[in-house]
Formats: sequence, structure tokens, C-alpha cells
Amino acid sequence: MAPRNEDMDMGESGGSPPDAPMLLEISDWDATLVRLKWKAPGNDGGAPITYYVIEFKTRADEEWQQAPKVKAEKMPKGVVEGLTTGSKYEFRVLAENRCGSGPASDVTNPLLVKSQKAPPKICRKTMVEKILRVNQQLDLSVPVEGEPAPECSWLLNGSELKSSDNVKVSTANNVAKLLLIPARRANVGKYTLNAKNKWGEDSVEIEVNIFGKPTICTGPLLVSDVTKKSCSLSWKPPSDNGGKQIIQYEVEKMDESAETWLPAGNPKGTSWELKNLVEGRNYKFLVRAVNDDGDSPNLETENFTTAKNEFDVPTQPGKPKVSNWGPDWAEVTWKASEVDEGAEVKEYKVEMRDVDKRAWNEIAKCKETTFTAEKCGIELDHEYVFRVTAYNVGGESETSETSSEIKAMERFVKPRLDKDLLGKEKDMCASQLLRFEAVAVAEPPAKFSWFLPNGEPLLHNDDRIVIDNSEKNRSILAFKNVERSHSGNFKCLCKNTQGEDEHEIRVTVLAPPLKPTGPIEVSKVNPTGCHLMWTKPKDDGGSTISGYSIEKKDVEKDYWNPCGKIAGKMVTVMREIEYDITDLVENFVYVFRVSAFNAIGEGEPLMTPCPTIAKHELDPPNQPYNINIVDFDKKWVKLDWTIATGPKATKYVVEKTETFLIPKDEEEDEEFVGEDGEEAPKMIAGVPMNFTPRDPSKVLHQEYQEYSTGWMVAGTTEDDMPEIKIADLQEGYRYQFRVKGINRAGPSLPSESTDEIVAKQRKQKPIIDRSGMPKEISVARGEDLHLKVKVQGEPITDKAWFWGRREIKSSGTVVIDSSDYASKCSVLNLERADTGTFSFKAENDHGSAEVSIEVNVMIPPQKPKGPMRIDSVHAEGCEACWNQPEDDGGSPVLYYLVEKVQGIGEHWMPCGRSTAPLTEVKVGGLTQDKDYRLRVIAVNAMGASEPLVCVDSFITENPFQCPGAPGRPELKDWDSDHFDMKWTAPRNDGGSRIMGYDLEARLAKDPVWFKAGEVKMQIEHGLVEGIELGSGYTIRARAKNAAGFGPWSIESEQVVCKFKALKPKVKINGPKEITLNEGETVTIFADVPSEPAAEDIKWFISDTELVDDSKNGVVIDNTKEHKSKLQLDAVTRKQGGILTCEASNMHGKAKMSIQLNVHGKPSAPEDRLLVSKISSSGCKLIWTASKNSGGLPLEYLVEKYIVASDSWVKQATTSNTELLVNDLEEGKEYEFRVFAENEIGESEPLTTAKAIVAKNQYTVSLPSSQPDVTEWNERCMTLRWKAPIDDGGMPVYAYTVEARTTGGEWQIWECLDTPVTQATMQKLQKGQEYQFRVIAINKAGKSEPSFPSRPKLAKETDLVPYIDAKCLRDVIVEAKDRVKFDVPIFGEPTPEVCWMKGDETIEELGDKSISIMNTESHTKIVFNNVARKHIGTYSLVLRNKSGEDSAKVSITVLDRPAAPEGPMKTSIEGNEITLLWKKVKDDGGAPIEHYQLEKIDNEKNSWGACGHTKENTLTIPSLPGLTYQFRVTAVNRIGDSDPLISENINASEAADALVRSL
Repeated sequence: MAPRNEDMDMGESGGSPPDAPMLLEISDWDATLVRLKWKAPGNDGGAPITYYVIEFKTRADEEWQQAPKVKAEKMPKGVVEGLTTGSKYEFRVLAENRCGSGPASDVTNPLLVKSQKAPPKICRKTMVEKILRVNQQLDLSVPVEGEPAPECSWLLNGSELKSSDNVKVSTANNVAKLLLIPARRANVGKYTLNAKNKWGEDSVEIEVNIFGKPTICTGPLLVSDVTKKSCSLSWKPPSDNGGKQIIQYEVEKMDESAETWLPAGNPKGTSWELKNLVEGRNYKFLVRAVNDDGDSPNLETENFTTAKNEFDVPTQPGKPKVSNWGPDWAEVTWKASEVDEGAEVKEYKVEMRDVDKRAWNEIAKCKETTFTAEKCGIELDHEYVFRVTAYNVGGESETSETSSEIKAMERFVKPRLDKDLLGKEKDMCASQLLRFEAVAVAEPPAKFSWFLPNGEPLLHNDDRIVIDNSEKNRSILAFKNVERSHSGNFKCLCKNTQGEDEHEIRVTVLAPPLKPTGPIEVSKVNPTGCHLMWTKPKDDGGSTISGYSIEKKDVEKDYWNPCGKIAGKMVTVMREIEYDITDLVENFVYVFRVSAFNAIGEGEPLMTPCPTIAKHELDPPNQPYNINIVDFDKKWVKLDWTIATGPKATKYVVEKTETFLIPKDEEEDEEFVGEDGEEAPKMIAGVPMNFTPRDPSKVLHQEYQEYSTGWMVAGTTEDDMPEIKIADLQEGYRYQFRVKGINRAGPSLPSESTDEIVAKQRKQKPIIDRSGMPKEISVARGEDLHLKVKVQGEPITDKAWFWGRREIKSSGTVVIDSSDYASKCSVLNLERADTGTFSFKAENDHGSAEVSIEVNVMIPPQKPKGPMRIDSVHAEGCEACWNQPEDDGGSPVLYYLVEKVQGIGEHWMPCGRSTAPLTEVKVGGLTQDKDYRLRVIAVNAMGASEPLVCVDSFITENPFQCPGAPGRPELKDWDSDHFDMKWTAPRNDGGSRIMGYDLEARLAKDPVWFKAGEVKMQIEHGLVEGIELGSGYTIRARAKNAAGFGPWSIESEQVVCKFKALKPKVKINGPKEITLNEGETVTIFADVPSEPAAEDIKWFISDTELVDDSKNGVVIDNTKEHKSKLQLDAVTRKQGGILTCEASNMHGKAKMSIQLNVHGKPSAPEDRLLVSKISSSGCKLIWTASKNSGGLPLEYLVEKYIVASDSWVKQATTSNTELLVNDLEEGKEYEFRVFAENEIGESEPLTTAKAIVAKNQYTVSLPSSQPDVTEWNERCMTLRWKAPIDDGGMPVYAYTVEARTTGGEWQIWECLDTPVTQATMQKLQKGQEYQFRVIAINKAGKSEPSFPSRPKLAKETDLVPYIDAKCLRDVIVEAKDRVKFDVPIFGEPTPEVCWMKGDETIEELGDKSISIMNTESHTKIVFNNVARKHIGTYSLVLRNKSGEDSAKVSITVLDRPAAPEGPMKTSIEGNEITLLWKKVKDDGGAPIEHYQLEKIDNEKNSWGACGHTKENTLTIPSLPGLTYQFRVTAVNRIGDSDPLISENINASEAADALVRSL
């Protein structure tokens, strides 16, 4: 290759671009590419041709596009790829040498780019799922690509599809067609289009779904289970559901006498139970299926069915009698039903009802007329009635009369008082009402007696003592105005013929305490207070004294003022009590009183015997004067003053006021004035306590204002000397001072204040605070420099700024702003020339100070200093070096970026990077034998410099070769994770020194090599890594020099990876913590790698060694090398702890531990299960926690036992040892038990000692009467009802009214908080039917609901008729379809309905295919088997006394057209027959699509299509010698008309006549 300077010489001597290539032609093409060939230009311009450039464009493009360049060859050729199939392209070629590109060749003729060998490809866009209805048309045209044109075929559900009656298939011009005219349900399925040619085949499937009405239901329609009021129908689904799911079936019935079909139901399934039949009537039934497209034909029963029963029901049984009963059983008898020509009685149903409830409960079914009711819910003290119903195969009889009431009870019971109800103790206050309620269980009823603590009987007197014994086994004592003297044991006694029972109640009557014991002693009197002392009361009123109230009274006033209270634990135990009063007014005369109080109230007061004057024994001193400031500094001040004559002061207090600056708010705060005379905020160091510091970011722009504090204490003298030194002043604050004298009588008036001083240092050398100015700073060019300093010095200093030795003054780019104690210098828009030292100097009479800062202005660096040298050029790269820039721009050079470009191009690309301060780089990734140029750019933090371009270019080529193969690797050393291999150096180093070696390894039986190591220097040994312990490997190596890698060496012998010497390592497989349940088996494995193998492997649990003993459930297996196995069978809680595996060999020992947790069931709860606080709905349970939790968190499961149902049920789960039960049923007996449970299981239960009965002092009331709706409209209804007959012992104080709509749930509608028996229900929904019921509420809770009111519709009482015409929409239907209109109607009273067609009512038309059904809210008209005669407009008219309404609907019926009108005229000309007929007069409501013609001749004797036309004439070819007959039918989208048939036509006779005429 010529050097670069020779190229330059040739360009200067007249070289030129080559001529145009010759004989360009297209040699081949495909769908997206074209192959071209041409001949080289006759003249290469004096330089070798390097490349050919192919250009192309479509005929529509104006500009040529360039394809990839092609290297120059002896027989030039090229390929253009990525063309668009189906477009026409032109091509041309240009030759290129070092001097540039020559002219273009001649342009080729336009070529249509397409595939010459294309397999079939079916267009998928049109082959998507098709959905249509019966009698619609499907026209499917599918493009099919392929060269040559593919052969196409259609399949339906896998079978070949050919043209038939309504199916047409065809293929032409690469298009496959499928026609369904019209579509039928039989055409549903999966259509497959197959296309095939010699290059391949393609296939696409499409689903065609055709929907229509369902077919008739599969019969017969069976009638079964016929009774006098009902029967059952069953049928089978249609054989074809029309392609859509059956929505429902419509069932209708026809009474033989009415001859009208009426709706009877809309079932979803294929059976239906019809009700509301009339006994003795004959019925027929029909059913039809309904889907989204319409109704199927009707399936009817063949014969009439009579509604009647097969057998008669039994007669009513006799009234039941209860012959005997007890607390939970009753014996019932009744008279049997009579058998009257019917079936015998199969059984009797016995029902029972609690008199206080409405619901009847079935308790038994029996064949006898006597029954003993046991375990059927009979509860003690409840009243019950019974009734009976007889059954036979004909049904059930009428229910018998209700039996007389019985009360479930014991007949003879010894009195037993409810002592829990009375209680054991009762605390109350004097003058309150003492009330006891005693309830006993006794038969016959018991008599009650009450006694005072002193034994005297309590007798009823209708005044203070009231005893109520009106209820059975219940007595209520009411004792008014009890006194403290009545404290003691009250006794209740009840007795009957079976015995007696008594109970005592401890009553404690509490009262306020007596007055304190006097007299009150007054001492330590001063102008503002005094000291009181007294003795505690003799009687505390039965309640511990809580404290004492102290009051005072000015003798000149008539009211007492409180002074304070004493309370606390000490007051209750102290005999003598003291109190200090501090709020007296000087020289006023007072008297005092004290009263004791406890939890009950306050007792009588004790008053002082004589008045007390509030005054001192001494007077305060006079105010000092002549206050002088002797000296001061920034932290202290010295004061002295003159002592005033008069009372002597014991010491002096100095007060000060401060003035300083505080930040000013945007809006100046108003002076604080508290509400109701509150004081201003307290001060600390002169700053209000509610002061909020400002945001530091706003300090620079903050305004300040002066703030002065109030007078505050600054210091106190130790004696009566008139001088003091005050410290802790704030520097810069302004101060004033004043003095007060003090003795035992108090302080004097303050002296006059001093003059104001400023706390500051008087003489100070300048001090500069440079916290805002660092020692050095770097700034980017164009930015601003801001330097700030603070200066201290007294007197105020002189300030100046300097750059170097030159003083800086304010100018257009420099701003200097100085104040007394600060200075700021701002330099705007810095330049590189501003780099240097800035300094600040301050001077005053006491000295000077100076600070400086080094400022560096940064810019991008200058370009690197040349020349740029290229060395060590090889095939893939080179080395480049240069010199550093003369100026780095004030910012260190970060790195140098080296870029490359091929030849004379200008597209520079990065190829290397050198981090400063290095100025050389190795360039790699170059292409061999290419011409390259390099340049380098310096980069610092401010940007990149201009590039330094290398003067010379270079060509990449190697001066050496790859090295030879090294010697066969041998094993030098090894360990568990590596081999140390050695080998001999290659005999031939390729002319370049060896730079390193690569090592590869493979498993002995695996042919795949993997990289296992690398040596980066000329050392003939290295480590092989990435190997697995115990595996065998072979190793190979290869050498590397500057030219690359040489060949691989011969493989080594097989070497095995193993330990050389290994201390045991114990690893227990599995988690670090194992949790087990008692009784489980655990197996634990341990890996013990060691070399040599460990022989002594032991297992420990918590320092106890485990011994291999299978009988005791411990198995230890150490037979496998480097493995150990431990198996524990049926683990126990004692085996939990730290599990350790220990192993040892000659190199040492090792061990590993894991945590073994064993969990089990907990122990039972401790102590007893106690039941307390029993009520009608709940109680409280208490127990002691389990001792053993089983190692897991505990919860307690509480169960209750319902004695009546003999079953345990879950009550609750808790983590506490107590539980409140609040869901008991009143009057029932319960037992309880508690289990301790954890995740493993539950303990043995702790059970209560005996059963308890849930009962209260009173019960809920009986239900109220059935409510009546007295007034109503569409939005509200007014209810009235009667209060309950029995209120359960507590008055009814509220009612809850519930409501429901028809078929809905009961919901609360109104809550009344008063016992009124009338309410208005608001917010009802118009058109809904409502029922109401009432629930009475007393203190015991809610009663059972009353009987519901009769259903009532929320509607207007007078409403003009209204038709909801949404359902009346004009329809277009096909003949024989079924049409129905179901129209909602409104009106009050119910309007009269009339359907009309024109001026005639539907009834007057006498058309039995039209049926009308009317209800209060709907009217329905149905057209069965609609025909053309039903076309027209129908009117619906509603009338009532409030007015009328009307609506209209139109029906259009589409049918086959009428037959074409004859006669059919014919004319023959040659071999053609022309037919003519008249157009149809009635097109059936749908436009005529065409006329279909068919012919029959004397040879075929069958009709065949011969053409169709939209006009009323058609010319048809014929054959001589045949006799023809033609028929024509009119066709619309509904179907074909009846045909019009021509007479016979002889084609031969017509031809002979023509010949004779010629």
C-alpha cells in the first residue's frame, strides 16, 4: 500500500474520478431483493476503483436512495435488500476511487419486485368469526396469494364442501369465495380453506355461527300429580336451541269453557308445577321455548285434564286435652278423625305453642291418639297450648281446636329464696329509699316476713313502709327515708306447708360527717394571710373524711367566700388539721369557718369565736434615692445609692429593664391583651415565652424593631450596704436600673431609674470574622463573586478591599457595600483574567487586621500541546502520545479523549480515553489494513478543549505472529478448590514476547471445555479454579502474545479434586431451628468433610451425649464417610434444647449446634371455674392459668352446656383468665367448661361445679296488637295499634316499627322513644306493597314482633290513567311469528282497558289468534301465528273516573310475495326463447330482490334453475328438438312466491317455422 504522501502527490498530478460502469442488468429478484451485475468502467481515472455505489428508487420517488457499498471485484455484482413487495424499482451504479465518485450508469428498466417462488398465503383479515341470523346471506371472499396461483378447496367440519342448494363455492383470480344464500342452521360449523401449490400449502379456519329461533320442544308434554288445585308438567328441550341459550319456557293453560290461552308460568327448566287450578274444570296446556331471537312453535297436550283429587282428606280431629303434666313434660290425648269413603289416617301431627309467642312448633308425628311430650322445649313457668292435624294420602285435614292452657311447673316445692337477687350487702345514703325484692321458688306459694336489725318486724303502713306481696312467690319491701341508725342486718323470711327459708342482708347507711371539734385557733396573722388549726369530727358519717372546706367572711359583708380545701390521704388519719390562708386584704376584719366532707356530702361548719384583723407588726422601709452608675463594661455594671431615713431595710433588690432588637413581622403584632383580664406573656431574658424564632433563610432580608422588657430583678444585696455589681449583661443591649429596700414588713416603693447605658467594650482592636469568606474559591467564567466579612472594633474601623496590591473601588462590575460592623464586595461577570488574590483590611486607633482569599476563574482547557505521535502500530490498534495543554483553564484536566476516523472522512468516533495526568493511550478495536487518522481532546470540569489532530495517518498491520503451543500441563500442587498446574513455554513465541496463558478444563466424561484460569505474565504455571470437590478433570493451556492466542496444548492426564489436609467441618443440613410436636419422629443429617475422614462423630442435647439405642428411640448412623445421621423417635418435651454434632480427626475438631424445640399440649387450667354476676342474659367466668403451656402461646376455649338441649357449644376464645358471657337465654340452665389450647391441641377441661339458671328480675313484654293502616298515599301510611296486654313487670317506654315489601326482608323503619301507639311511616316507594309489625321495648329488652299488618300498596287514592308506552314500539315481523306487547299501566281506581284496531275493538274482530290478558298493573296482547291481515295500527285506551289515556302501535308483517301475474308470454328467435310476465302486485312487505326462473324439458323431467332477473322479462337459450315448460317465482328476503307456469313450448317447431319463413 502506498504511503500517505504518495497519495497526495498523485492527487496533485491530475488524477480524476472513474467513468460510469457499463452493461448494468438485473440478474435475479425475489419478494424483497434484487441481484444486479455490470462491467467495470473503461477508464478508472488513474486510480484503482475501491467501491461501487448502487442507487435505487421507485417510479414515484424523485430522489435516489443509496444501498450498501460493494467492494471492487473483477466481475462486479451486488444485491439490494429490504425492498417493498409489489413496487416497481429502477437501479443505477456509480464507481468510486480515491478521487471521488464518477457518473452514474444507465438506469435499468422498471422491475416489479415480487416473489417468483411463493408458497400460498391466505389473508387472515377476512377469515374472522362470522355471526348471522337464519335467512340472512353470507358472502365471504378471501384473497389467496402465491406463485403460481394456488388451488383452493373448502371443508365444513372436516368434510369437503361443494356447491349445493344454498351453498356456492368458487375460486378465481387468487380469490376463494363462499356464498350462503340464504343461511340455514344446518350450515353452522367450522369452515376450513386450504390453498396449495408446488411450493407449499396454507390453511385457515373460520367459525360460522347462524342463530335463529328454537325448534319445537321435544314431546310429549306430560301431565302428572294432578290435584284439585294443581298439577305438574314436564317436557324435553328442543332438538335445536337456535344457536343461543334458552332463556325460558312459556307455559300457558286453556280452560275448556273459556277457549282462551292464559299465561301460567315462565320456568327456566323443563318442568313446572301449575297452581290455582279450579276444581272440576278441564284444562289443556302448551309450552314453547324462548331465546333472544324469538319463540319456538307451541307443544300442546292432546287431551284435556280434569283438576280433581284422587282421595278425600280426613275430617278434623277432636280438641286435644292435657291429662297430666310437669315442669318439662305433658301428656296429650284427642279424639280420632272419622274415615268417610277415603283413605285411612296415616299419622297425626302434634304442634305446641308458648302462649306468649305466636309461632307453632311441630313436636311429634304419631299414629296413636295419645302422646307424651318430652324434651320438646317445655320450660318451667311457661304456659302452653296444643293442636293436632290428621294426614292421609289425600292430604291433610283441618287443624283441631286449640287445647286449654297449662303451665309447666312443679306441684310441691319447699321454699328456696333467690339469695343472689337479694344480695349480701347494701350501701346507701341517709334519706334514700331502701328497696328489697325477694323471689322464691315454692309450691304452694310462700308467705314473706321482713325484720329490722334490732329484730322488730316491718309492717306495711302505706306511708314510710310499703310491702307488696301481690305477685306469687314475690315480695317487695320499700323503706323510705332511712337513717344512719338503721344500719345493720335486715332479715327476710318465707314459709309454706313444705318448709321455710330465710336470708339476712347487711345494710350500711352513710351520711355527711359531724362538724369539726373546736375551737378554731388563729395564729401567724399578716396583711395577706394567717394560720388556722382545728380537730377532726367525732363521727365521720360512715364514710372516710375526704377533706375540709375553709371559708372566710368580711364582717362588713353578709356572704362567705371560699378560701380553699384540704384533701388527701393524710387528712383521713390526722387528728389536728392546719391550714394557711393567703388571700386577705390588709387591715380588713375577718371571721372563718371550717366544715368536713366525705363521699356523701358536707357536714355542719365550725366558726372562729372572734374576728381577726389582717395586718403586720412592722412597716416597710422608705424608697432609696440618688442612684449612680459607678462603672460598666460589656458584661457588668457597678451601682450605688443613698439610704432613706425611717424604717431600716435588711437588704436591697435592684431591678433592670432591657432594650434590644427583634425581627419585625410583615404586619406589626398588636400588643397582647388577654381575654377576661389575663396577664401578658411571661418573659425570659427579656424575650416573651411565646416568641417564635424566624426562618434563618430570611435573615438577610429581615427588618428589625426595638423591644423593651418590663422591670425584672437584676440582683439582691446580701446585707444593708447601698452598693452592688450586676453581672451577666448582654453585649449591645441598653439598660436602666432602680432599687427597692426590703424588711420583714415587705418591700419599699422603687427608686427613680438611672440613665440608659449600652453594654459594650470601650477599647477593642479590629477583629475580622471571615466565616463568610473561605481561603480559596474556584468560580466558573461568567458567574458573580460575592465576598462578605464581619468586623469588630471600637471605635468603628476604616475598611478597604484589594486585588493583589491594588485597592478595589466600586465601578460598573464591582459593588462594595460597607456598614459599621460588616463589608461586602461583589464582582460581576468574572473573566479568566480576574484570577488572583482578593484581600480585606480594617483599621482603627488600636490596631489593624487583614484577611485574603485566592480566587480561581475556571474555563475549558487549551488544546493539548503537539506533536501527537503514533507508535507500536499493529493489526488491531496502536499507541498514541502527546503533551499537556499549556493552560488547564483553572480546573485540572480530568481526562483526554482520543477519536479516530478512516481515510479522509470527517465522522470522528471515540476510540480511547486516558485519565490525566497520563498523556498516552493504547488504541484498540481497529480494523486490519485500514487507513486511520487520530486526534485528542483535553477535558476538565468546565468542558472540552479544541482537538489536536495528528499530522500523519497510519495503516493497521501486524509485525509479528501468534505463538506456538505450550507443553503438556502437569500437576504441581492441589487442594479442595484448585489445581496448581505447570507446563513448558512454547518453542516459537511468534516474534513477540509471551504476555500470558489461558487455562481451560473439562470433566473427564464431558467434552465441553470451560475457562478455569488465566496467567497474566510469562510464568509457566498457574491455578485452575471453578472445580468441584471429588470430580476428575483434564487441563489444557495456550499462550498469548501481542498478535493474540496460539493453539491449545495437549490435554493433561486426569487429575481429581480433593482435600490435601482438612480439619473437620460440621454442617447440619436443614434450618438452624427445628420445631416438633410431641410424639413425632425427626431425622437430622450432618455433612462432615475432613481429610482424613473423621472417625469420632458424636451427638449431644444440652451437654448430654446421645447413645445409639433403637429401643429408646435414638438411632445414630456414622457408616457413610463424611456423613452422620441422627434419628429420634417419639420425641418428648424433655428432649428440647440445643442439639450439637461434634467431629474430630488428627487435624483438630469442630462442632455445630441448632435449636431443637418440642411442643406439646398444655395442662388443664388450675383451681376452680367460678361463675358470678348472673343475669337473664349473661354471667362472668373466672379461672386460674395453666401451669404448663406446652412451649407455645396459650389461649383458653370456653364452652357452655345447655341443659335443655343436652349439648356443648363453643362460647368464646380468650387469652385472659376471665370472660364475660352475654348471650344466655333467660330461664335456661347452663354449665361451663374451659380448655387450655395451643397450636398442638387442647388440655383436659375445667368444669363448673353445678349448673346455673339465667334469669332476671323482670321479662320482656308480650307483643302489641296487630297494627292497622288507617290512612295512606303514595309516600306515607299511618299506623295504629294497642299496647301489650302484659308489660313483663316493667313499663313499655318505646316501640320499634319494622316494615317489609312483598317478598323482602324485615327492616327497621321507625324508632319511637315514647309509648304512643300511633305512627306515620314516611319515605315509602310508590308502587311497593308494604307490611308493618311493632316491637315493644321495656327495660328487659325487645318483645316478640306483633302479627304483621295486612299488605297495603303505596299508591295515590286518585290517579289519572297513564300508559308506560316504552314497550309500545312499532314492529316489523315475519309471517307466522308470535308478537306480544306487555304494557305497564297505572291509575286509581284501576282503569278499564280497551284494545282497538281502527274503530273496532279486538273482541269485535272475532280473531281467535289474538288474546288479551289484563291485571291491575299490566295489559298484555298476544298475536299467535301473525299474518298479513294483522297489518295496521292498534290503539290502547285506559279510562277511570279521573280521566283517560291512550297510545298507539303499528305492526308490519313481512311475507312471501304474491305469485307473478299471468299469462306468461313467450317468443322464439333462433335458439333463444324470450319470456315475459307481469310484475307482482303484492311484494309481501319486502322489496322484490329478483325473479327466479326454472325450466323442465321432455328429457330430464325435473325442474332446474335457468336464470334470474330483476326485470319481468328474460331471454334463455334452448336446444332444438326439445319441448320446454317454464315457471317463474318472485323472491324477497322472506322467501319465494308461488310459481307462474307457462304452457309447453317446442323449440323444433319454432325453428322449422323460421326456416319456412326464410
